[in-house]
Amino acid sequence: MEYAVRGKIAIEADRITQELAKSKKGFPFDHIVFTNIGNPHAVQQKALRWPRQVMALLQLPDAIGIDHPNASQLFPEDAIARARSMKSALGGCGVGAYTHSKGVRQYREDVARFIEQRDGAEPGSVDIENIFLTSGASEAISMLMAALIKDSSCGIMIPIPQYPLYSATLDLLGGHKVGYFLDEKKGWGLDLEELERSLTDAKAQGINVVALALINPGNPTGQVLKREEVNEIVLFCVRNNLVLLSDEVYQENVYREEDEFYSCRRAADDLGLIENDGIQLCSFHSVSKGVFGECGQRGGYVEMVGIPQDVNDILFKLASSKLCSNASGQSMVSLMCKGPNPGDVSYESHEHEKKVLFEGLRERAMLVSKGLDSIPGFSCQPATGAMYAFPSVHLPPGVIKAAEELGYSPDTLYSLDLLQSTGICVVPASGFGQKPGRFGFRTTFLSPESKNVVERIRDHYETFCAKY
Repeated sequence: MEYAVRGKIAIEADRITQELAKSKKGFPFDHIVFTNIGNPHAVQQKALRWPRQVMALLQLPDAIGIDHPNASQLFPEDAIARARSMKSALGGCGVGAYTHSKGVRQYREDVARFIEQRDGAEPGSVDIENIFLTSGASEAISMLMAALIKDSSCGIMIPIPQYPLYSATLDLLGGHKVGYFLDEKKGWGLDLEELERSLTDAKAQGINVVALALINPGNPTGQVLKREEVNEIVLFCVRNNLVLLSDEVYQENVYREEDEFYSCRRAADDLGLIENDGIQLCSFHSVSKGVFGECGQRGGYVEMVGIPQDVNDILFKLASSKLCSNASGQSMVSLMCKGPNPGDVSYESHEHEKKVLFEGLRERAMLVSKGLDSIPGFSCQPATGAMYAFPSVHLPPGVIKAAEELGYSPDTLYSLDLLQSTGICVVPASGFGQKPGRFGFRTTFLSPESKNVVERIRDHYETFCAKY
């Protein structure tokens, strides 16, 4: 089992960080720029104030929080009112007690209304009993995959490139990775013929393909799928009786005016599949991405459509075995799905903060992807969504030979040299999967140093190629 995002390069970056803490001598830089992981607050993104104000009140005992006579001098009235409502939903126990294993009922109602409003679904059509609040989307994805892989004959279709959670979890469960390639030349788009090829090849090998994972917007590829592509993949899963695992944690991170996030649930509803019980769909979301960036809070959810009740019951048993996800993470999910209302004292400032963060992400997405694409020897598709650029890098034959001798992939050798020479920590593209003969890396565009990072990558590449 390998997990490239926190793999060899990240481990070396942590070692260098410890060395730099002792002495700045010995390296041509004074700090590591961690662009290897989508962890916004670790690279200076500021937390949204209103959710943190409510969270502070949830943590505080009532006497020095919501019931303190001077509370309104420290916290806006709408934050106090929301914290009071959430504490009531928590049974008056605050975030220090276990919750229902599916999550706090009122919080799940907030998720349900959020989904209905996002997708234009009929009010009341999302059943809260089909929603599980989890410690990040990753826990929900792992739980569903564990339920799907009943033995070593089972496999799940995963995009290539893909987020390593999927490949690592399949390795852990003993399942098969059934890769389908995204089309880099078409902006990492989906191709129906490629889906058919992948499924046919897997069946020919005796693999029981039980599900398909979709990541939209893409990680590591940073693309936003068109409505037609989402419809195609939904119908493909229906035709082939596959459970669709739709990873939608970057749904707020859509940067071009002409693009839109079109959820698989909305596609299924528009196609009449939900009404006719024609699809099995599990959709995931998280507080870690978007503009919240609250990775450390560990809050996420899965909403299921068309999953039989007996399977839902088994998933409830799985969730119950862990008692519950953390109550603070659940609370942040509620705050993500239901912010201050128009007219509330915090509404305009909250929306302004979100807009500023979003515009910063949009600007850096274009800056980094265009900057990398301009480097001779690099090719980088526009980062139109998510938090990443995923360039292809031409590596000289000498690099490939040296990497072979060391037992590394060529882009691992490149990434290691980049780290040790510049302090920039990226993830080798080989950790996500790619077509044979392709090399590259994934980088975030979260850091305020992004412009400088691109220029340092440009300078290093010239020196690196000359070395080999």
